[in-house]
Amino acid sequence: MKTGVQLYSLRDYIAENGLESALKIIAEAGFDGVEFAGFYDMSADEIMSSLDKYALEAFSAHIGLDKLQDELHTAQRLGISNVVVPWLSLDNGDEFDRAVAELPRAVKDLRERGITLGYHNHAHEFKDGADKVTELAERVDGLTLEPDVYWLAVAGVDACEFIQKHADKISLVHIKELGENVEAVNPVAGEGRARLKDVLEECKQIGSEWAVLEIEKTDMPIADYLKHCCAFMRKHA
Repeated sequence: MKTGVQLYSLRDYIAENGLESALKIIAEAGFDGVEFAGFYDMSADEIMSSLDKYALEAFSAHIGLDKLQDELHTAQRLGISNVVVPWLSLDNGDEFDRAVAELPRAVKDLRERGITLGYHNHAHEFKDGADKVTELAERVDGLTLEPDVYWLAVAGVDACEFIQKHADKISLVHIKELGENVEAVNPVAGEGRARLKDVLEECKQIGSEWAVLEIEKTDMPIADYLKHCCAFMRKHA
């Protein structure tokens, strides 16, 4: 299983130091690739030059449905094979119905370009005992899932059981460590409450292709955090 970083994790670092500097510390930490969250007003050629310089693969991008047409060209030029919708208000009945109506067309359009379309959960989809992620996947043929195990833990959902249940729909899994609560910093991977060792073992069992580190906030230098997390992920992935 390959290891990657969701670039949203380095949003503040990128704003201050630029994308290339972020890719440099990601590569130095030992990761194999990156998942984009926007393209920083850069051309695909500029981004690809930096990716090649640090031997990183662009394997995925988080793109909202409202931005899909604007950002798809860049994603294709970068060779991205997975596009993931980062958020939908699935706990709202009207929004859920709209997603069920709109997503099949997007799945079909992307499939014709050799790209899979997935959905990334938070915790609101499981409010009051619901499971709108599973319901969405059952209603939209061809939709893949990118479980975020941090948010599953916050929602009280067993991540290993969820991953096993949807094994045929998962190739990307967000590895994000949970501290005491959602307000706390993310501990180093393996030192919190998200059962990441078990999660990575389950990911191996189902043949997941990428374990993707995501960070909300940390209290240590980001380069050090990346190195510690990558070491844990590579050991267990």
